[in-house]
Amino acid sequence: MVVLELTAFGIIGSVLLSFAFLPQCYQLLKTKSAKDISAYYVLILVAGSFCLTIYGYGIRDPIVFILNLYATLANSELLTLKLYYDRKNAPSATN
Repeated sequence: MVVLELTAFGIIGSVLLSFAFLPQCYQLLKTKSAKDISAYYVLILVAGSFCLTIYGYGIRDPIVFILNLYATLANSELLTLKLYYDRKNAPSATN
């Protein structure tokens, strides 16, 4: 019974972390500005979720693998949007 309860907490935590990027992406798309987001923070999220994806694959746990694969892709999207809007909104160097 304890293992089942721990698994449930693991699943709930993984789902919450996997979808944590949604409010940030929504705000970013709504304002078309990413100036308040740290690229390093998002890069660390991508690296961490990628490592957990590899871990989930290695231990043959489909829940850990799938949720962290989703988190890796979602956070990669957030990083891409960050870089895109930073470049788009950068002041142009016109002389």
